[in-house]
Amino acid sequence: MDEEMGEEAGGEEFADEGGGEEFADEGGGVEFADEFAGPESFLEERFEDKFGEEEGGAEGSEEGGEEAAEEEDLSYLTDIGPAKEIQNEGFSFPGIGNRKITWFAAQLHILFASFILGCPMFVVIMEVMGSRRTQGVRKAIILSNVFLAVLIGVVFGIIGEIIVGIHHGVLYGLWACSFGALVVSFLNYFHRLINVKASCLVGGVVGGILAFILVPGAHVAVDNAILAFLNGVVGGMLSNYIMFAEADFKFERLAHEITKVIGFCYSFTALSGGLFLFVMMVAYKDFISYLVNAYPILFMIGYPTLFILETIVMYVYVYSWDPLNKANKKGRHIVTGIILNILGLSLLCALDGPATLMQTPPKPYDALFTTMTEWDRIATATWMPLNYHRLVGNGTFGGFMVGIIAAYMYLWSRDPKEREYYDWVGYMGNAIGVMIMIPLPAMGYIFVREIYQYDATIGMYIMSDRESMFMLVQGLLIGTMFSASNVYMWVSMKRIDNAHRFFPAMKLGFVLIVIAAAIWFTPRRFFATMLPEPGMNPDMVLPDELAFLALMVSKNTAAFALVTVTLINYIFYTIATRTGKIHWGKINPMGPYILIFMGFTDIWLMSWMGVIRELSRMNWHIYKVYKDVTPEKFAPTLAESGVFVTGIVWTFFIIMTAIIWLGLKYPKSKKAKAQQAEGALPAPSVAE
Repeated sequence: MDEEMGEEAGGEEFADEGGGEEFADEGGGVEFADEFAGPESFLEERFEDKFGEEEGGAEGSEEGGEEAAEEEDLSYLTDIGPAKEIQNEGFSFPGIGNRKITWFAAQLHILFASFILGCPMFVVIMEVMGSRRTQGVRKAIILSNVFLAVLIGVVFGIIGEIIVGIHHGVLYGLWACSFGALVVSFLNYFHRLINVKASCLVGGVVGGILAFILVPGAHVAVDNAILAFLNGVVGGMLSNYIMFAEADFKFERLAHEITKVIGFCYSFTALSGGLFLFVMMVAYKDFISYLVNAYPILFMIGYPTLFILETIVMYVYVYSWDPLNKANKKGRHIVTGIILNILGLSLLCALDGPATLMQTPPKPYDALFTTMTEWDRIATATWMPLNYHRLVGNGTFGGFMVGIIAAYMYLWSRDPKEREYYDWVGYMGNAIGVMIMIPLPAMGYIFVREIYQYDATIGMYIMSDRESMFMLVQGLLIGTMFSASNVYMWVSMKRIDNAHRFFPAMKLGFVLIVIAAAIWFTPRRFFATMLPEPGMNPDMVLPDELAFLALMVSKNTAAFALVTVTLINYIFYTIATRTGKIHWGKINPMGPYILIFMGFTDIWLMSWMGVIRELSRMNWHIYKVYKDVTPEKFAPTLAESGVFVTGIVWTFFIIMTAIIWLGLKYPKSKKAKAQQAEGALPAPSVAE
């Protein structure tokens, strides 16, 4: 009878809910049999406990049902089984430890990512300059002009915001330049507004008016109006020039060859990114879980979607080059390249959110997961400044990497025509790198300014405390790059007729560059802390009469001098190339090696700046939110960091050299040998 009753009521589940040992404890052994003499009364009681709505039911039975529900054991719903008994043991990577292997994987991934994000930005422009102006290409040029105008407008707007102090300068530059380019490009497409001066005027007026309409809270002021008008003029002028420029196949070839290298590098970007993720999952599993929980939509939807789309579009862009050219659909290929750039920049901005959360999490900290949304955790105080800095930095990096490619191919080539071409490619790579590098100090300034406004402790730690010597090395690298770029322009001008007339002024510029660079990396004290610690010589400071060299006013003046002299020398260089005959392929033997040196220095500088930014969190994974309690939480010494970064840079440099050889040199050599073999074969005899 009892077994049948148990089956009717639900077997083990019924016993768990009201019967068995649990019920016996409540009812009490022998009393159970006395109180419930038959199955009918037992079922009635269980029915009342379950629903509490039987007629004649007492309040006591309802309370008993609630207690039973509260005491019901639901642990089986979350019980993972025997695996819960296993404790995760800490793991340390053999030889170098967890932090250094994470450091290595992350930095290698960022370097490859910087290349595949930086190079496509101007590869598309090079492709446009090398394309015949068919109707499809002219349509695509409208979109490419707007894309280029957005980049230029943001840079000019930031410079206006920093130097002049224009509020919302970035937005004025963005809207004015982009709309000026859009309107002028649209009119140029229909062969209207062909005159350059008219294009500049229309772009300035239309872009300026629309900028004032679109900028929130805009009020008419002289400096705002000038900035908006000038950006509109730039957008209109560039659009007119690009739309009506004569196609040059050298640009097409340059873009195609760089794209081949990008295809190789994309695979290494994915591989190094996977290595970084696996290392983080093992070495810092708790922290990576916390970070993913902070961005569920980004990591589950946003990042995978952008990554997959970028991968698809990138391979379409690489492998559709020749087919679309043959089908006379070049415009579609250009549009594909623009879409690739938009996806890449979106991916960059999305991943800068978690990066800046670690350094400047939004305040108050206790509201990160309560009142704040995921967007609040992305749009931190330093999110947009880091986006600006990486955008310009990646463009500079891409330009100097093109210089490395040109230098290698120039040195590997024996054909005079090939050497002429790669001499020209080196000129283009250096020009792009230098022009984009000029506003780079302004991007760094706005990033550091936001850090100081967020928490001056971080700024002081970087500029005056533990990382002050790291900043000294950074200044040395930046000064070296500016000096090397000017030396390259000097040796390049020696192969240009009548360029010697600029040499006296350039010699004076070299003296100013050396002085400015020396001021930039001159510290106030030569020990690496705010105050001297045991073992440090407290007398290692600048004399009082030279202390002004360490002030920010002096540093900013030195940076301005470096940028100004470089810009003036570049203007001399441009005038010389347009007024004198250039003997391509006859560059001074130092030229290619200077290009390689500048590229290597830029790789080193990017890696070093990443070290400074990451170490500024001190002993926190997320500043003042998630503390680093691992044995490797200490800040490494300058020497240790320098040696390790150099190892990363050499690894990337060697891999890139192999990629350039496999992607460009080897196919050319193989093709040349095949042609030689065909030429050596005897002519086929004619049958009689």
